[in-house]
Amino acid sequence: MFKVYTDGAYSSSRDQGGWAFVVVDDKDRKLHQDFNGIKNTTNNRMEIQGVIEAIDYMKNQNINEFELFSDSMYVIGTMTLNWKKKKNIDLWLILDELVKGLIITFTHERGHIGNKWNEHCDMLAVHGSHIILN
Repeated sequence: MFKVYTDGAYSSSRDQGGWAFVVVDDKDRKLHQDFNGIKNTTNNRMEIQGVIEAIDYMKNQNINEFELFSDSMYVIGTMTLNWKKKKNIDLWLILDELVKGLIITFTHERGHIGNKWNEHCDMLAVHGSHIILN
């Protein structure tokens, strides 16, 4: 089964966030990664955006079943524990639409504990929060 790691980051000094995802196969080989930055955002929005971008990529690859790892309890709790969606409604609506028809296991992965893909994804998201945007 494919594993997808996602992350979001925010740089207050730049008022810019970054999102990232990494797709790994069942032999722990990186198959794909992507990241980018967004101005005037928040860390939580970037966590959701990373998940949106990852799921959109997987759908476009016709991969309908995978495990998605996030170190954001905000994302995992909202997707698996029915936490209320009080903020970032625009992104939650996009995510709710994307997951239809897919079999996704959402798993919380504690950040910064040595998982190489979680760490790699974090590095990409931080990079995204610092790239120069127009």
